[in-house]
Amino acid sequence: QLGNEGRVDLHEGLDKDVHDHYVAATSPGIIYKELFILGSRVSEGGDAAPGHIRAYDVHTGKLVWIFHTIPHPGEVGYDTWEDSTAYKHLGGANAWGGFSLDEKRGILFAPTGSVSFDFYGGKRKGQDLFGNSVLAIDAATGKYRWHFQTIHHDVWDKDLPTPPALITIKKDGKEIDAVAQPTKNGFLFLLERETGKPIYPIEEIEVPHQSELIGEKLWPTQPIPSFPKPFARQTLTENDLNDLVPDSSYQELKQRFAILKHGGMFEPPTFNGTIFFPGLDGGSEWGGPAFDPETNLFYVNVNEMPWVLKMMEVDYSKTRKENYLQAGERLYKINCLPCHGPERKGSGNYPSIVEANKKYSTQTFTELISSGRRMMPAFKNFSKDESTAIASFILDLKSEQQKEFKSVAVKVDSFRMLRYNITGYNKFTTKEGYAGIKPPWGTLNAVNLSTGEIEWKIPFGEIKEFKAKGIITGSENYGGPVVTKSGLLFIAATLDGKLRAFNKWNGKLLWETNLPNPGFATPSVYEVNGKEFLVIPCGGGKLRTKSGDSYVAFALK
Repeated sequence: QLGNEGRVDLHEGLDKDVHDHYVAATSPGIIYKELFILGSRVSEGGDAAPGHIRAYDVHTGKLVWIFHTIPHPGEVGYDTWEDSTAYKHLGGANAWGGFSLDEKRGILFAPTGSVSFDFYGGKRKGQDLFGNSVLAIDAATGKYRWHFQTIHHDVWDKDLPTPPALITIKKDGKEIDAVAQPTKNGFLFLLERETGKPIYPIEEIEVPHQSELIGEKLWPTQPIPSFPKPFARQTLTENDLNDLVPDSSYQELKQRFAILKHGGMFEPPTFNGTIFFPGLDGGSEWGGPAFDPETNLFYVNVNEMPWVLKMMEVDYSKTRKENYLQAGERLYKINCLPCHGPERKGSGNYPSIVEANKKYSTQTFTELISSGRRMMPAFKNFSKDESTAIASFILDLKSEQQKEFKSVAVKVDSFRMLRYNITGYNKFTTKEGYAGIKPPWGTLNAVNLSTGEIEWKIPFGEIKEFKAKGIITGSENYGGPVVTKSGLLFIAATLDGKLRAFNKWNGKLLWETNLPNPGFATPSVYEVNGKEFLVIPCGGGKLRTKSGDSYVAFALK
């Protein structure tokens, strides 16, 4: 029998008690021989569980091995941490995007996210291994093979969003089995598959490393690959601001831009606000790339949306006596504000909860807090009174708000008590809601791995009001491409809800069709009885598009 009545609790087997932490799986894991190898999604705050990688026996569900992505004493990487006890408290460094597997060599490749909390590293001083790293792990034993860290001490939420592509390239007349890792910053890191050695030079370049946040210790350099060229824009100046909007909107955009910290991609977070560009969603995202050995082209779709992050100091103090309303507001600011914003109107990809009382009762809302849903983590550490207090604040429960709140003294890990948090996830947009940068806002790219040049780049996705004026702006997009030997590149991913086929050699659009809902996913190509098919899930929902639950399949002639 597998596990406990057919189930294995992912809270168990992490070498730490995380029963009150959020642990889930957003990618399907991978099979190697008799092992099922799985990463995880965890909270991105101070309450994050560790993102260790685990392998289970496929028959019994028994844990066979664990790889500590935040190293324990005696393990590779442990001595890079300034605080020798950090591994006991910190979380994150999780492989939420899935894996690649070289089955012949028995090597698992895992792309990891940042160590939590995402935007302040005062409790995690050092390089933060193995956060933001490509990890090569022995698939049979879980033993360390090699690693390459693409960002040191990340304070920009630049997780590696997708598994690397396992490709073979030619250099100096020799074929090299490689790992090709795209990043949110628009870089492509090319590494030797067996050793992790860079195939082309990667330089450590000095970057801004002075922070106004007390206790922060930024890393002074970051790795920059010399080959190939970046596939996304990496700087934002006043000349790059969106001038397709009315002049009054353009002037207001310039005024906001002038007071925000801006420049390169490694400008640190500030209280006044810093523009992150490339943004939190890339560059490259979780849809992943495609590679064609015939053309030696590496295909990747890109987001070009700037984001704005502002830091704030967290006030953990409370009055001697609180009612439910006061306690709920305090708890909201500590736990919920970063995603839903100070006015509960939502931010980035997170929804408004201003009218949550029209959708939830006290019972269903507190159940949601405990269980989590989709992008929302579960707050299993909340007491019943704390959940009810937050409900009284968010749902505006007048009958509950004036009741006395009686808190229960519990021991709290000081590593969870972060001095700073963010005021919300906010895109840098015009008053109309368009990206604050000139188009294209999304692109489809073919990177030539023989020359290092961008072979072709096209705007990807349409905004109907600009298309009506003859302007193809591109759009934010989520989902990846697939390429065929017959010369076609298929991709959905855009908010306009289309599936498109391009000429893989030059990027010319050959065919497109409307899907019932946007296909924020990567298509699959398969064959049955000699006939080739393509299928795409059409879930929609992201970018405020209509949700759906259909799969659409096409026959390829």
